[in-house]
Amino acid sequence: MSQVVSPLATLLISRYGLYPPLLLGIVLQTGALLGASFASEIWHLFLSQGVCFGFGMGLIFNATVGLIPQWFDKRRSFANSIGTAGSGIGGLIYSLATQAMIQSLGLGWAFRILAICSCTVICIATLLIRDRNVAVGAVYNPFHMRLLRRPQFLLTLAWACFSMVGYVNLLFSLPNYGVSIGLTSSQASVVGAILNLGQGIGRPLIGYFSDSLGRINMCLFCTIGCGVLCFALWIPAESYALLLVFALLGGGVAGTLWTTVAPVTAEVVGLSILPSALSLVWVSLVLPSTFAEVISLELRRDQKPVYRDAQVFTGMMYVGAAMSLWFVRAWKVGDVRREREEKEEMERGEGLQRTRSAALSVRSVAEASRGLWVWAKV
Repeated sequence: MSQVVSPLATLLISRYGLYPPLLLGIVLQTGALLGASFASEIWHLFLSQGVCFGFGMGLIFNATVGLIPQWFDKRRSFANSIGTAGSGIGGLIYSLATQAMIQSLGLGWAFRILAICSCTVICIATLLIRDRNVAVGAVYNPFHMRLLRRPQFLLTLAWACFSMVGYVNLLFSLPNYGVSIGLTSSQASVVGAILNLGQGIGRPLIGYFSDSLGRINMCLFCTIGCGVLCFALWIPAESYALLLVFALLGGGVAGTLWTTVAPVTAEVVGLSILPSALSLVWVSLVLPSTFAEVISLELRRDQKPVYRDAQVFTGMMYVGAAMSLWFVRAWKVGDVRREREEKEEMERGEGLQRTRSAALSVRSVAEASRGLWVWAKV
């Protein structure tokens, strides 16, 4: 639902500005958490936690995800990664704090406390947020279909879709995998918390090095790195200690999509139509984010190793994402080379023009001097 609502969020921003969708999202998200606290049947949770919370979170996310890149140029990726690191730190806090609240206060009050906390924090953030939509000429088109004619943008969508499948599988399967190898539910929750800690630490580092090594280059390295970690550490992880190591290292690169999607997309389509491009990216992620964990659950075996097929599937998704991004990088290298050649050719043309102008000026002075000499003789 958070991805489905992205075209609506883009349309609301284009017509009414940044703040109406943010306020609507706050109301929906807070109401969803409060409604879930009083749920007594499963369909109550589908409507509250599923539909209502998804719409609210989607409106908030889509209204803000493209704002940080507008304010930076040289350090754009680093700044964006600091913003996205909040989800890793928030996931760490939520994972530990919510478990403690459920044990001490019960599920209902845990939902209500989360509603109060999230509403307060997001309201403060909304009061402080500013955009540069007018300055950068941002175009908010919910369905900018002309972008789909660009092969490089289609490859970017493929990278995002493959990465989303791998990320969702890793995020939701890792704690259950811990239980399947004999860990307690408390230990499994710690594994999930460490994964979020890895995201909080890794995302700023990814953004920092992206500005110096290249945004697409760093994204490509981290995406393939996560696939390698799935094969090298997750599959053989049969102990609590090794699983914690994988959670920390894998968490650092698992969410590369969220750290770099805005800067990488800006490299592909430009900053002005970035909001429209991101709207298509979020729509393309609806199916991968919805069915990723379903596929992973269907791949489970009845006997050990229970998650082996799901682990291989997750690793291959990151490998496929890296392959898609490799072709994007190849296009970008060619595009930069063409721009440099065109600039050099233009500079050579301007140099020739200046040389011709100087020669004509010298010739004109010489002719004028000869004319004055003839006049003086006469």
